[in-house]
Amino acid sequence: MKYWKGLMIAAGIDLVWIMGSPVLAPDLKLPAYKDEPWVLSPENGGAVSDHPPHTPEVDRLAAIGEKLDSLMMYVQAHPEDVDAIEQVADLYADNGWWDDAIGPLARAIQLDAERWSLWSALDRAIEKMGMATITDAELTVRAQNFVEAVEMWGEGC
Repeated sequence: MKYWKGLMIAAGIDLVWIMGSPVLAPDLKLPAYKDEPWVLSPENGGAVSDHPPHTPEVDRLAAIGEKLDSLMMYVQAHPEDVDAIEQVADLYADNGWWDDAIGPLARAIQLDAERWSLWSALDRAIEKMGMATITDAELTVRAQNFVEAVEMWGEGC
């Protein structure tokens, strides 16, 4: 009987050891790797910082993102405001994102087909993309995609 009692106690201790009891387990620390090429450190020419480096380009894109977010939230609340939709298209066009500008322009034209500035901006975006023309069906699809993007804006992934 003493054998089984000792065996059970030993098995219990082994089980606790295997399961990682902080009392019985050795203090294992993972090595800190410092030689990843993507980590900025004084050795590879970077500065040590808890924050990613801010360059003028990063700051510019952050400002564009904030402005776009503000415009899209406004358009979400006012889906038929042609001026706001045109500002979204202008923001894309000003940054050379011609393909992205076509969707809001198509939607704005659906809402106000008499505004010649929209047609002119659409012609310019199509030309800058290297397209000769765009069909009415494709404009309708792009307008609908923009409407769906506005509806989903701010909901996250």
